[in-house]
Amino acid sequence: MNKQWIDQAIADKTAFVLGGVGKETIRSMEERLEFIFPKSYVAFLNLYGALSVNNHEIFGHAPSSHIDVVENTLQERERTKELEQYVVIENPGFDGILIAMDKLGQIWEYSSSELELLYSSFDEFLDIIIK
Repeated sequence: MNKQWIDQAIADKTAFVLGGVGKETIRSMEERLEFIFPKSYVAFLNLYGALSVNNHEIFGHAPSSHIDVVENTLQERERTKELEQYVVIENPGFDGILIAMDKLGQIWEYSSSELELLYSSFDEFLDIIIK
């Protein structure tokens, strides 16, 4: 994760975050989802909570918000069995596409009941979308 770039974008007001969260909150999120977050995503949650940058809204800890990873994931899991082993980290808002992450941190595009690997890690995903 390019923390320096994200921090500069925040300072420039081209990126917005909700604020980092602690271990207890993250553990509670994992318990609700029955999913252990990859270390890179935990670091993201610790530092930023959730992120809006370059027309992307990266879901995180945002209770009662449209960018809450727990609520979005639980809602999408109710709709489709294919996402039971994933968390939804972004909804681009077109063509029913969702961006999901597996327990290894790999990033997948979900569309029309199919998953396609996009990035090998959450950090790679973040680095590409923030530049």
